[in-house]
Amino acid sequence: MCKKYRSCLFIILVFLFNSDLAAQSCNYTISGQITNKTTKKGLSSIGVLVNPGNFKTITDSLGHFLISTLCANNYTIKLYSKDQLLESQTINLTKSQTINFSINLTITDLEEVVVRSKRDDNKNTIKEELSIKEIDQTRGQTLGEVLQRVNGVTVLQTGSTIFKPVIHGLHSQRILILNNGIRLEGQQWGSEHAPEIDPFTADKFTVLKGAGALRYGSDAIGGAVLVEPKSLPETPGTSGEINAAYFDNNRMYVLNGMLQQNVKKIPALSWRLQATYKRGGNSRTPDYWLWNTGVKEFNYAASAIYRGKKITSELFLSAFNTELGIFIGSHIGNLTDLETAIQSQKPIQNIDAFSYEIGRPKQEVSHFMLKSKTVYQLNEWYKMNLVISQQENIRREYDRAFITNRPELELNIGTSIIDLSLEQSERKPSQTIVGITGTLQENVWSGSRFFIPNFESTNLAAYAIRKWNTQPWSFETGIRYDYKTLTTYRNQNNQTRSLTQNFNNISASLGTTYKINNDLRFLMNAAMAWRAPQVNELFVNGLHHGSASFEIGDSTLKSERAYNFSAQLKYEPDSSWNIDVGVYYNLINDFINLVPSVPPTLTLRGAYPTFRFIQTNALLAGTDISVQKTFNRHWAAGVKAAILFARDRIKNDWLLQMPPNRLEYNLTYNISSKKMSNSYVQLKWINVLEQTRVPADFNDYLPPPPAYHLLNIEFATTLQVYKKNTTFGLSILNSLNTQYRDYMNRFRYFNDEVGRSLVLRVKIPL
Repeated sequence: MCKKYRSCLFIILVFLFNSDLAAQSCNYTISGQITNKTTKKGLSSIGVLVNPGNFKTITDSLGHFLISTLCANNYTIKLYSKDQLLESQTINLTKSQTINFSINLTITDLEEVVVRSKRDDNKNTIKEELSIKEIDQTRGQTLGEVLQRVNGVTVLQTGSTIFKPVIHGLHSQRILILNNGIRLEGQQWGSEHAPEIDPFTADKFTVLKGAGALRYGSDAIGGAVLVEPKSLPETPGTSGEINAAYFDNNRMYVLNGMLQQNVKKIPALSWRLQATYKRGGNSRTPDYWLWNTGVKEFNYAASAIYRGKKITSELFLSAFNTELGIFIGSHIGNLTDLETAIQSQKPIQNIDAFSYEIGRPKQEVSHFMLKSKTVYQLNEWYKMNLVISQQENIRREYDRAFITNRPELELNIGTSIIDLSLEQSERKPSQTIVGITGTLQENVWSGSRFFIPNFESTNLAAYAIRKWNTQPWSFETGIRYDYKTLTTYRNQNNQTRSLTQNFNNISASLGTTYKINNDLRFLMNAAMAWRAPQVNELFVNGLHHGSASFEIGDSTLKSERAYNFSAQLKYEPDSSWNIDVGVYYNLINDFINLVPSVPPTLTLRGAYPTFRFIQTNALLAGTDISVQKTFNRHWAAGVKAAILFARDRIKNDWLLQMPPNRLEYNLTYNISSKKMSNSYVQLKWINVLEQTRVPADFNDYLPPPPAYHLLNIEFATTLQVYKKNTTFGLSILNSLNTQYRDYMNRFRYFNDEVGRSLVLRVKIPL
């Protein structure tokens, strides 16, 4: 191991450039067209795989494909539709070649191929998906860190290990997170209650921006995050994958394994098993260690599917278990020490040393989910979907003061969801989906510290979605009605008293796509959505353990009502340009915001900054801009910008607790080498501006921190190791070891952000 990071980087770059110069010319291409032998028409969305090298692409709307940067070699070309192998051919490539394929498919087979490969339930919704490269660059990190790669998505952070996604300034209950099609339900009552999802279980991450996710819930005011696993295999055989990662900043190691099979004797049956173990110690800023910031995590998942002629049945089970240390310097004993800690450049209570030990204060969180999905094909044009799920979430919080071995607060929430829908086939020029959803939720607390009352919640909803195409336009409109009840139980004078509140409203959305030409598309979404106040916003009154704050609710809060408009222009004049410009305008009446309230609160457990829930009318508007340019087979560059303006319409002033504007620049060098494939070096320069748009009557414990700049370096390559395409990755995060604090981190009151981190990753197919 190199003693200095800059020396390591210099050696790596010299090696990479020397290997490139010494290599043979690798600028050959394989191109062609795939057509249906019967109809002579091009087949779109057919997967093309070229090995060795694991080069992948899909055919365009006319069946054309192109794979470049190939060396002289023997290659095998395989054509796939989903997981079904259609054809295979081996060639000796000594120059660029054009190879056409004619596949013997019937009209029925062709239609089925198109449906499976092109189906997109959100094609008229403004969205962004992470690329395979971006997913591989984040393996081993949390879901919030993964989603930061999406332009317009930031995180609400608590310390060095807890990240919660923020879309266009909105987070928590205003963003729906769907794990394998099921909306995640847990203890979502604060900034440190991060999503309980293992990113290793998914190979597709999609962010729906705006309130267009009507099918998933009326409260998706900010948008939705779809975490989707790879389809289970449909061709007989067993395969698997091992992922490993090491993060040197907190000496965290991560190991993940996956095994899957399509049963040869029962080809309709497929299954998959996965497990992840993670262990990390104290994180380090550029100047000091953060005591008691370790993490321990063990997750597993299992899935199975049976594909019958009329009925398809699917089962999915996942478990997420984590233990998190809370930085000891955030739990202060008295008001004087709290004031000193907030004003200090370094924590006043800290042990400047590394350890894997997780002591008090800490949290233990477990989340279990069981999902059953049954699809019944009624006839050629209609199918019925029945989805039933059960989730159990257990959160245990241990205060700093040791009294007993039991947690000072334990929250147990159970959520049952059933969804029944009737869906038309997408082979029709128009499609209608109608459905009903029922949700039952119960939460019980125990321990010596009160946070939220026991409650029961029910939600009944009916929705209808209509899609149709009239080229060059496509439309999607939907309407949804929700009726929700919330019953809380509290002990007063040794008597249990209950309070029931009812909420109901209508949501609606309209999305449209106009294909101006093959290079230019325009998308527009308009929606009205609503969200009932959550139990914590209404009744919280106590220490919010993980965020080291004292929170106070307001039982008179009303439902939020949002009117959202967003538009997107996507321009791809050729394969070398990708331009994406999005704008949004979100009016939210009775917007519920958690804001600082001075002075802090002194409790028996210590002194903590105080925050209150208030209600106002808000306007959130901004733009997301992304421009990517490929100059040649080696060089590519890009720039991203996320700009947000958030106003309090009642005070005619800025809103508190909103993410600042940010810019990101990237420069990529793709390496051509005989022995390495899919190799590149990438530099990312991230510029987060100072949040100067704060209210005139600014009432926070610290002003927003200064702007900061981060340089991240990524390298990855795929090598043949024992005849396996093994992928290696090296990242240097915050490579300049910049000292900074982030406005969206609650712990900016107490400590700096983490410093430089060297990350090693390896992915081995089985």
